[in-house]
Amino acid sequence: MTRAKQATATKTRPLPPARAAALEALHRCLVQDRDAQGALDTALKGKKLDPRDVGLATELVYGYLRLKGRIEFILSGFVKDLGRIPEKFRLALGVAAYEILFLDRVPVYASVDWAVEFAKTKPAARLSGLFNAVLRRVSELGDAARDQDYYAKGAGRIEFLTRYYSCPEWIVQLWLDAYGEERTVAYLAAQASEPAVGISLWGRDDADQLFSDLAGREDLMDIEGYSFAFPPGASLPKADPPLERRSFASRQAMEMLTPEDWPTPVWDACSGRGGKSRVLMEKGISPVYASDVHMGRLRALRRDLPQVGAFRARADSGAPLTDMGTVLLDLPCSGLGVLSRRPDAKWRRTPADLPALTQLQADILDTAVDAVRPGGRIAVITCTLNPAENEEQIEAFLSRHPNAKEARRWTTPANARLGEFFFATLIDVK
Repeated sequence: MTRAKQATATKTRPLPPARAAALEALHRCLVQDRDAQGALDTALKGKKLDPRDVGLATELVYGYLRLKGRIEFILSGFVKDLGRIPEKFRLALGVAAYEILFLDRVPVYASVDWAVEFAKTKPAARLSGLFNAVLRRVSELGDAARDQDYYAKGAGRIEFLTRYYSCPEWIVQLWLDAYGEERTVAYLAAQASEPAVGISLWGRDDADQLFSDLAGREDLMDIEGYSFAFPPGASLPKADPPLERRSFASRQAMEMLTPEDWPTPVWDACSGRGGKSRVLMEKGISPVYASDVHMGRLRALRRDLPQVGAFRARADSGAPLTDMGTVLLDLPCSGLGVLSRRPDAKWRRTPADLPALTQLQADILDTAVDAVRPGGRIAVITCTLNPAENEEQIEAFLSRHPNAKEARRWTTPANARLGEFFFATLIDVK
């Protein structure tokens, strides 16, 4: 065969755009350690994809990350050494398997076709035949892929929970030790599923019109101010600009600390893009100052909330503000309570990360004491399920500061339908 004929014989079709974007994002996330949303934004940037392709790419990225452990267990039953397949091809095999097993609207032949075609781009590895055979076997599993008995064979309790709920063993063990079997299973089930759809209308010119439409929907799960919660996968009305998704469970945690009673000024010391400052603005609380270490987040905050005094600062050393009525701390944490919304965290975090996180939290709490005036308050929120970052952290803080007393503590109930879990506490400073 001539070189020209060889080139023709190995020529392959380009990947469908949604799959190409999903694989690029997953590679950036899992191999280059980028957060999932940032990786997806980069993969989609400048592509001018059809909105349906954007939707499919998003579903593939987040769906695969939620069930990655389950999918890899299934594939390991058909591939002797899954780890020997090159990373980007292993991701393609996993995403195709996810489509076949968990996306009913995608025909099996379409998933097999694009994955086999992609495997042909590495002809020397002879992966196309392997992909075709494995994905055909996967398609024959049917309902067994959703059956707990399939994952329980030859497994102890922890191994079963790790397989079926697609969650690293260290997290499963941490939760079992801290919360017991019943709560752990509830947390595991939530993190392997989509979270509720949360949106906020505050600040929109059409907020009142949309409010009436949304408040009257039969699938409304909860409402607080201009914030709404709908079931996972709920379709939202088209609007210009598009409706912004914001965690309703996060707002719920903040509401439990009764911000309308906080003395002012309020310093949102770990503000990010200003989600919690936004709630304070909606409630008419003023003045509010916000700070963060990331300029990109601060630029977004300044654009969206020009009323807030936003500035760059570290919250863990040398309070840049003093005589504050309330210091709001959305503490950096491991994010184990919001794995349904940020499923990449369970694959990117390790137990080795926790000591540095808990120390950073302690430093931020100690700085807050210097910023708040006597008679003021410190409001603390985390989005994790780990006593060392929550209850134990607060107990240690109170032992260091006799002038501080906990006034209220709240944790999202394990049976909450929103699929996200927060810890919140309100501390009075004498």
